[in-house]
This record gives sequence, structure tokens and C-alpha cells, in this order.
Amino acid sequence: MKNLFKYISGMFLTVVSLTACSPEDYVGANGDIPLASDYAENVVITVDQETNYAYFEFKSAPGITPVWIIDGSYSASYTMSKYYRKKGIYTVECKVKNANGISDGSIVKEFEIENTQMNGFPGFVPDSEFNLFNGVTLPEPGFYYAPGWTQQPNPTWNLSDGTYSVTLPNATSERWQAQMSFFPTGIAVSAGKTYDFSVIMTSTVAHGGVKVKLCDESDNIVLMDKDFTLEANEPKALWASELEGKDISDLKIVFDFGGNADNTSITFESFVLKDHANDDGTEIPEQAATPFNYNDPNNIWKAVDDAKAFTESHWFGDANWSEIPCTVETTHEGSRHTITIPATTPNEAWHAQYNMETELSASADDLVDFSLKVHATLNGDAVKLPGMTVKLTENGNDENYFFESRSEVPVDGYVFRFDNAKLAGGTDAAKLKLVFDFSGAEEGTVVVIDEITLIRK
Repeated sequence: MKNLFKYISGMFLTVVSLTACSPEDYVGANGDIPLASDYAENVVITVDQETNYAYFEFKSAPGITPVWIIDGSYSASYTMSKYYRKKGIYTVECKVKNANGISDGSIVKEFEIENTQMNGFPGFVPDSEFNLFNGVTLPEPGFYYAPGWTQQPNPTWNLSDGTYSVTLPNATSERWQAQMSFFPTGIAVSAGKTYDFSVIMTSTVAHGGVKVKLCDESDNIVLMDKDFTLEANEPKALWASELEGKDISDLKIVFDFGGNADNTSITFESFVLKDHANDDGTEIPEQAATPFNYNDPNNIWKAVDDAKAFTESHWFGDANWSEIPCTVETTHEGSRHTITIPATTPNEAWHAQYNMETELSASADDLVDFSLKVHATLNGDAVKLPGMTVKLTENGNDENYFFESRSEVPVDGYVFRFDNAKLAGGTDAAKLKLVFDFSGAEEGTVVVIDEITLIRK
């Protein structure tokens, strides 16, 4: 059954006239204009909380018609509706009119939209009793904002009704150039448990890889480290389930927007962190995405595989970012690429890089779909990868990329998938490079990448 709420409270009057005329200027049957407050009960608002539609109704009164004022637009309809995508408290204004003119004053009523409408998974339940963020007041965020590694003043940010927003005026090109973090949070997690996390984020400009990291103060004990793509003006739940617990007495939350375009504004809301054992009623979707069809005739990567038309390169580094001399053993048969990790590296992105350089090109207007399958073994046993990055970029210009994402690869494998990706740099790419990073993988781990699919739309 649809959940309909009626809002008849929150009404107040403002003496606002639509023109500069006085009551004596109106000509009519008796010269009297209506008083808005006399018709407050005629204004009825109902909200369908399942669809986020608000319905506005003016119950008829003799000789009276409504004048709705919604987002600066006027309407004399007796019934209207409007879709509100984001949760929040909204207002609607209504004047009334008779033969003599428009009312003295107006009726303003509040109504609430309880949830942000999502095209996909909406995340876990913010109001659940199990949410560890309940009752927590986050401190002011810390920033490191350095386009081109030249530090600039902190971005402007705002907190309103539990929703944070941050505006990044200048573009950044690399990971960690646009950091925003919260510490301390007063939230503790424990080893031996598993956790679920989600936050809803919306960006005014598409972003190829927003990082979300949950860790201790030192950044070394990590509960979660994942990258997510965002489409422009499309709310998205950034989430993970069954995260392996760590002993962290005071959790740190780190966002990095490195790779953002000029004048990017991002909002985030509905923080949830809970013990996975506590069921808040959320139906968790399959985390492994469905890959695109490798044999699709529009898969331009299949020709790369068939002709072995790529050049390999690699770079491995230790904790001090000193290069580790090593040889990477690889094999390639059909759609399958196998890479054996030659050295154990820190679990921090870009310490274990492997590249496939191609002759494929792309234009600034291209939209592409991409997917691949991956799994790993060590000494014949299936293992997880603590973090794997996939990035499709212009060869020689890492700022002009289609996507960049880092995720844990579970024991049973993972599918990286990106829909409708576009070059972040906004310029043509003469040659494309597919970049992988396996930082944190143990020496001897065998990584199998299969069915790389790249479809130009």
C-alpha cells in the first residue's frame, strides 16, 4: 500500500503582494480582495513516499481560485503534482484570487520527502538502530587540495540537515590531490566481525573515480578502500558489504576527488556503517556486476586480443616508492591474460603497476562500455586481492581517462564494469592504455584477467 502523508501544519502567513497595487486599485463586485489565511484549510498536500511525488490540492470555495507559486512558476490549477528527487523539507506557497484580485498575503506549507530516489541500490538504512553513525556528530573536515600538487586554499564546504557539500573550483589530475577527511569520528570497529557501509553521493560533473577509504588515524589499518564512478547529477550509493573487520578504536573517513573537473560540486549524505550480522532489512544486490558480451561484434578489444596488438610494461615499488627490479611473467591465450606478481608490495595504490599499451584511439565525444573478469590464485588456491585498480587512459596523458577504479577482489572473483564512460580530459586520445595495479598482492600470486570488453557506442 502506498504510504500517503498529509501535511496540514507548518502554515504561516506572509504579507506579500504580487503587484504594487493597493486594495483600492482593484475593481470588482465589491472591491474586497480575499484574505489568504481564511483559506488555509483548503490547501492540502499529500506525499507519496514511494514515488517522491507531492500532490497539491485546493479544495473549492465559492468565488475563489488558487494561485500556486512553485519554484517561481505560477499556476491556477486546483490540483497539481511535482516530483522531488532528494529527501528534505520543502515548502509550497499558495495565494487565492476572486473577482476583485489576488489575496492579501499567502499560505505557505511545509512537507517532507523522506528518501532520495535512486536509480540503483539505495544503500543501507540510515535510520536503523544498527547504524553506527546514529548519534555521531562528525567534526569539521580536513582538506588537502593541490591541483598539479600545488596546494591551494581549502575548498568551500557546507553542512545542512545532515548533507555535506563541497565545491572544487579547479581541476585535479591525480589521486590524492583533492582530499577531504573526517577524524576523529568516535566510531570503533573490531576484528572478527564484518561490516556494511554506504553513503549517497551526487556530483554536478561526471567523475571517473571517487575514493572512499575507512581506516585508522595512520591510514595503515584499512577497513575499506574503494573507488567509484559518478555520473553527472545522478545520486549513487557508494557501498560495500561484508568488509573484514579490523581493530580500529577511532575510525577515520577519507574521500579523495582527485581527477575532478573544474567547478565540480559534490554532495554526500546518509552515512551508514553497521555490523553485517545485524539485519536492517536491506536487500543487498549481487556485488559482482554482469559483464558485457566479449563476443559482441562491437567489442573493439577482441581485435587487440586476436592480433596480440598490445605492448606490456610494468613498475613495482617498495614502501619508499623505490623501484623494485623484477621481471613480470605473463601469458596470453585468446581472451585470457595471466600475470604472476613478482614481489609483495604495500597495500597502497600504484605500487604494483602493469600496463597494456595499444593502438586504439578515442575521440573526446566517445561513450564506451567496458568490462572484464578477474580472479587470483596462490599456490593453486583461490585468494582475494586486497586491492586492484583498473584504468583506461590516454597513453602519455593519465589525466585524460575513461575511468579509474580500485576494488578488493574476493576469493570467488570479480567483474569490473563501467557504463557510458567518457574521457575526463575532454580531448581526443591518439592511443589508449589499459592500466592495472595489484598493490598488496603477495609475491607469486597469479592474476587471471579474462574477456576484456570495450564497446564504443
